[in-house]
Amino acid sequence: MEVRPLTAEEFPRWDALLAVSPQRSIFTERWWMHAVTGGEGQLLGCFTGETLVAGLPVWPAKVAGLRLLRQPPLTPCWGPLLAPLEGKPVTRLGTEMQILRAFADALAAWPDCALQFHPTLTNWLPFHWHGYTQSTRYTYRIPDLAAFLRDKCAAHESLRRQVRHAQKAGLTLVDDVAPDVVATAFRATMRRHGAAGEISCWPVLAQAAAAQGRLFTTAATDGDGQVHSAFALVWDDRFAYDIFGGGDPRHRASYSSAWAHWHLLEAAAARTSGFDFEGSMLEPVERFYRSFGGELTPYLHISRRSRVLNLLRQIRDRMQNLWEGERTREPRAITRERK
Repeated sequence: MEVRPLTAEEFPRWDALLAVSPQRSIFTERWWMHAVTGGEGQLLGCFTGETLVAGLPVWPAKVAGLRLLRQPPLTPCWGPLLAPLEGKPVTRLGTEMQILRAFADALAAWPDCALQFHPTLTNWLPFHWHGYTQSTRYTYRIPDLAAFLRDKCAAHESLRRQVRHAQKAGLTLVDDVAPDVVATAFRATMRRHGAAGEISCWPVLAQAAAAQGRLFTTAATDGDGQVHSAFALVWDDRFAYDIFGGGDPRHRASYSSAWAHWHLLEAAAARTSGFDFEGSMLEPVERFYRSFGGELTPYLHISRRSRVLNLLRQIRDRMQNLWEGERTREPRAITRERK
């Protein structure tokens, strides 16, 4: 099997692969890759003769002169996409091993890389043999939205109480808000967690998704026009994804996020079959998503890290921790002097 970058003339073959691959999603469509990588992504194809049997999007970069592959922001799964395999189970598994080994061989050119597989792809053995490590990550999924919304008993009573509270609090849900409203809500949430609050590709991605007719935004506002929370939804032919958003921590008691997410489920049901909450690794976030009654769904994160880049990352993290420590100590010293 041969792995090589696809030429522009071969892009229709990628689109044809997406039409049949079990690992396809909105995140592996060419316009999405272009938006989240600033046009710097590549499409690797795995060929048997002239037949494209699998593909892999990658985002090459260089840090300190070392080549690496990055996982794009707002892109939870980007791993290999395989065409449907034929033959007996043992034959299909053998073919899958060959494809994954071919990709692992090709990625040896990048000493530092990370991939997140689609939930349907659980085999990473050829990457293990090439020195990769694996960790399991989780999301919550609702495969059949229509059935879920018919039977609201799947949601936890605490979630239903939060929705009723938000409805009685005089909040209003406003659809099709500007992407910047969603970004502002996201930054507010990140500040609460002490994390970075900028996703630089979001304006371009939102514009691209809107041009594809696959962006839905909503915000929960009060009578004074203040935004309590805002979220963005994107979708493909199988799942909608709670891709971006957040809430103002000053208004957490309004439970606007619960009502807005229920509204996202209803909006998604009018557009596709399933719903993916997109990530549940933070404990408070996991608890909130779990209350909706979706299915806990694992997916694989595999990586191979360069020792040089690991050292640089450790130095960066150490310097950041020192800077954060100095920033938080200074106000306390001033307070003591004033006393």
